[in-house]
Amino acid sequence: MYVFNQARKRLEPTDTKCQYCESGHSSHMEDNYFLSLYKEQDRTNIIVYRSVKYQKIPVGISRCKSCRNIHEAAATKAGWISVGIAIGLELILFKIDLLWGFIGIFPALLIIFGGTDYLQKKFVEDQGISPKVDGAKQNEAVQHLVMSGWSFTMPTA
Repeated sequence: MYVFNQARKRLEPTDTKCQYCESGHSSHMEDNYFLSLYKEQDRTNIIVYRSVKYQKIPVGISRCKSCRNIHEAAATKAGWISVGIAIGLELILFKIDLLWGFIGIFPALLIIFGGTDYLQKKFVEDQGISPKVDGAKQNEAVQHLVMSGWSFTMPTA
């Protein structure tokens, strides 16, 4: 069950059982993971003007303090490793040739963003819990909202 918090404009879970490890319990509301869902309200597509109006609602997914710490540690560790690998690659490419160094900027950026996501998911799964978004997608309330027209991606014009 969920309660709508008027002050923060979000759905907060009343059930405290962790959705990620399924054994712990949420002790504080800020330990929970809040996933934003979007619903398109109005779309205007004129030749010279495009706009979209949408609703956004954060939905709380129960998460224990231990799972929160695992998610945060994995994100930090994955970010540092990916940035380190990208910098190392760039240094090697600049050592080879200046042109290769400039060409290598694009793969380095891909390593930073793609590598961070991949490593973060891997580190979390190695701890035996679900990644943040995967665990949230299994939530009953989130599935119900998605079935009634809400989406994980923000609408664009």
